Amino acid sequence: MRRAAGALLMAGAALAQVTWAPRFEVGGAFPNLVLLGVVGVTWTLGARAGMAWACIGGLLLDLTSSGAIGPHAVALVAGAYMVGFWARNLENPTAVQVALTAAVTTLVYSAVLVFTAGLLGQPAPVIGVAIQLTLAAAVYNALLMPFAIEVLRRLRSLTRAAEPA
Repeated sequence: MRRAAGALLMAGAALAQVTWAPRFEVGGAFPNLVLLGVVGVTWTLGARAGMAWACIGGLLLDLTSSGAIGPHAVALVAGAYMVGFWARNLENPTAVQVALTAAVTTLVYSAVLVFTAGLLGQPAPVIGVAIQLTLAAAVYNALLMPFAIEVLRRLRSLTRAAEPA
């Protein structure tokens, strides 16, 4: 039940990210819903679950992009690993710490995407534009992260209540 709910949530996040999230653009950036989901899962379920869902969410994003299969997955796994390491060293994280991990994960994610685009010979934004968009996205994702983690915690409690004893 929980895996099915997670799969639906990740697929919904990926579809929403590529369809309607760009309409909420601020400063050239829009929310990365899959990244927010991966960071939230890593905080609530641990690094292993976060990296597994990072692979799934990244592959879904790769399938909706015109580029190669793999860069989004690799970028999200790197971010989930970092959040998992961070979460392992904190017992009771604050909303600020969780938001900060979303911002740092956005920086890592974007850097990996730009780097892999260069390696694969795909078009990448000019470094100045890439930095501007990355910083705007980091702030945007950091502001949304406390809300995203609360939604994930509520969904987790609902799926626990729905499971047979």
